[in-house]
Amino acid sequence: MEAFAEPGISWLIALAFIAFSAGYIDAVAGGGGMLNLPALMVAGVPPVSALAINKVTGVAGTTFAVIKYATKKQIHWHTVLVAAIPCLIASYIGGKIALGASANALAWAIIICIPIALFIVMTDKPTIRKGHTITSPLKTISAIAPIGFYDGILGPGTGTYMAIAVRKILRFDYLLATATIKPLNLLTNIGAAIAFLLAGKVIWVIAVPMIMASSLGGWLGSHSAVKGGERFIRRLLISVLIVMLIANIYKMVATAP
Repeated sequence: MEAFAEPGISWLIALAFIAFSAGYIDAVAGGGGMLNLPALMVAGVPPVSALAINKVTGVAGTTFAVIKYATKKQIHWHTVLVAAIPCLIASYIGGKIALGASANALAWAIIICIPIALFIVMTDKPTIRKGHTITSPLKTISAIAPIGFYDGILGPGTGTYMAIAVRKILRFDYLLATATIKPLNLLTNIGAAIAFLLAGKVIWVIAVPMIMASSLGGWLGSHSAVKGGERFIRRLLISVLIVMLIANIYKMVATAP
């Protein structure tokens, strides 16, 4: 593992607070990694370890969100079971393709995806379905597997895009869509987390407080989503997408030659 100066107590507190916020946002609208990863890099954590800590932290927060949504009976488990394997396969294929893709092409792909998703959310019509109605396997896979592919080839905002796709194609309300994609998003993250763990890239003195904070954020975020319903989730989705767009444009401009 790379040698580095461990952050002081002030940084650990700040990172824990950021992880709580990321866990909360991720449980409702996805995109929590946008907060964790830059904060870890600014704190001086080596890039690979930053990715590893972000991943295990995200897994913890998403796990608690899944538990909360499950106890409130908001997850459409039939959709999860149908989409799980296709989503994992699509994610693997996307990852293989990403290995040969240029960083510039991937950056532009992210920039293009965000305004499209933002347009869909802002022009969306009111809730169409609230019940746990069974949809056809083909329609379920067509809604979710492409986002699994996106997760493998690009990654940022996967949970956000999954919720939008399920809302638009399967016609779930945003609460049902958000709750249902959480187990799938958890599955796509666990594989990467295991790889980082086996490689010994997680710096536990930083990861442990962030994991605890993210878990609390995920639990409270899913509680807020259940309580606030469709309007609350939709507003946070729009906010997350706007922040994602600004952050990625700034990153491209800042790193331009």
